[in-house]
Amino acid sequence: QPGESQTLLDVKGAGIINRMWFSGSIAVNALQRRAVRIDMFWDGSQKPAVSAPIGDFFGLGLGLTATFDNELFSSPEARSFNFTIPMPFRTSALITITNESEEEVWIWYDINYLQVRELPNDVLYFHAFWNRNLKTTLGEDYVILPNVEGRGRYIGTNIGVIGDSVYQGTWFGEGEVKIFLDGDKEMPTLVGTGTEDYIGTGWGQGEFSSRYFGAPVSDDNHDIYAFYR
Repeated sequence: QPGESQTLLDVKGAGIINRMWFSGSIAVNALQRRAVRIDMFWDGSQKPAVSAPIGDFFGLGLGLTATFDNELFSSPEARSFNFTIPMPFRTSALITITNESEEEVWIWYDINYLQVRELPNDVLYFHAFWNRNLKTTLGEDYVILPNVEGRGRYIGTNIGVIGDSVYQGTWFGEGEVKIFLDGDKEMPTLVGTGTEDYIGTGWGQGEFSSRYFGAPVSDDNHDIYAFYR
């Protein structure tokens, strides 16, 4: 019901979540894809490692849906959400959803996990960061991922863009993606030549889906784009 939270997974001990599948009214209702939040907690932490709108978390932003398939996420017929990133936990895992819409939400799901006696000392926890900026500042870099400290591996990102009507018909993607690693200050370790280049294409950005990068949504007429790497 509106305003309610529901526990989807609550297990104790060590394990690894290997796969998640979701469908229901969230798959066909654009408002719910943005207004239903998924939270994940590892090892009794009070702060969620994941807290994001359910549609955005499963690989496609802006409350949109599209048929796509990549190495980690998929929506075979734009009616479901699939996720296959290993997510280990040492003592417990808790996953909840919260209905922040004003409508009743129907949801069905499948979470597959492996129970183990213990995990290696160097195992990595899964984290996700979600952010929305409805009015970016001209000439100022938009931060995709704030500074994260510690040892880890950057898996990737999915981004949604709604163009400002002032720039209707122009191309937003000239801004290069810059990745700063391990103390980089002025010069990033990795720097690209445009957002379409970051996702493996060029000369603008049409719709495509591949294993490691793609653009499930590319609407030049309305300046709406959703893409991933």
